[in-house]
Amino acid sequence: MTIVQETRGHIVRQIQPGLWQVTFHLPASTNCWLWQETDGLTLIDAGHPWNAAAIVAAVQLLGQPLRRIVITHAHPDHAGAAAELSKQTNALVYVHESDKAFLEGRACMADAPGFWLCRAILKTGSRLGVLNPPPVDRVTGLVDGQAIGSLLVLHTPGHTPGSISLWCEAAKAIFCGDNVVSFLDILHLGLPWFTLDARTLSRSLARYAPFPACILLSGHGPVYRRENAVGDVLKLIPRH
Repeated sequence: MTIVQETRGHIVRQIQPGLWQVTFHLPASTNCWLWQETDGLTLIDAGHPWNAAAIVAAVQLLGQPLRRIVITHAHPDHAGAAAELSKQTNALVYVHESDKAFLEGRACMADAPGFWLCRAILKTGSRLGVLNPPPVDRVTGLVDGQAIGSLLVLHTPGHTPGSISLWCEAAKAIFCGDNVVSFLDILHLGLPWFTLDARTLSRSLARYAPFPACILLSGHGPVYRRENAVGDVLKLIPRH
């Protein structure tokens, strides 16, 4: 991996040709990803609202237009800068149909059913005014099996109702949102207290089985590389 930009607040790394990781350090380590298509760049996730300027700077550094923004789920640390980025770049914003109302500001995720502790955290965030990302004016809803450029949409609900993963055949990589994270080079399920339905999430991970990914690109933590990375994901599914 090659560092192409670094500040006290974030770092941009080239993972491989056509793929870049933008990591923000505060309030916690959070990743966005830039993927090169034939017509320009696709941004996967958009950080916090205050990360817009740094993402624009990264796009300008790469010298290609930002064409589309794909949100893996509508939490504020993944969708926060989508509205501002769309305004500045005219990039189209995509999210799964089940999270679309959250991103448009027509619904609040704190009202969604699920695990009581997660709902309590979401309700607290809502009362503090930090849960809902700034609403996006133009959002296109996604469905399972749809292609966005060269990326294939996999509906993998559980963390949120509309959580998606993206299979990138050219990179042999899965953008997995917060479904799984790598910590100390060990793969883990996403944090349960931020997951509305852990049982559904576990079932969703089986969607990865057909794809020969050797790279997992999570919303938090470092890149996870294994010859059979999907096999490691499948080991996380509880056996009953």
